[in-house]
Amino acid sequence: MATTRSPSGATTSSRRSQYGDYQRVGEIRATTYQGREAADMEWLATVDGTRVRTLGRGFLIGGGRGFSLRWTTPAADWDDAANQRALETILRTFRVPSD
Repeated sequence: MATTRSPSGATTSSRRSQYGDYQRVGEIRATTYQGREAADMEWLATVDGTRVRTLGRGFLIGGGRGFSLRWTTPAADWDDAANQRALETILRTFRVPSD
């Protein structure tokens, strides 16, 4: 099984072993987040009998530290306006904690 690294450092193969039906949605997309280079990845999986869709946004903050923000919702509800507003709010308001 091939192993690929996501921006968060997690590997695709580890997700496959955790969720036997893991399926990446599209390609990993380069983006920026709060002025930093970042990458987005989406995937589908079944958790506790429910098909879910997750957006993961990984970014480095320096000093060898990084964050992986994840938003997961039932796949059938992914496009609901309330879910999309919640995701936008999380991405807009998250702040890296100060040391």
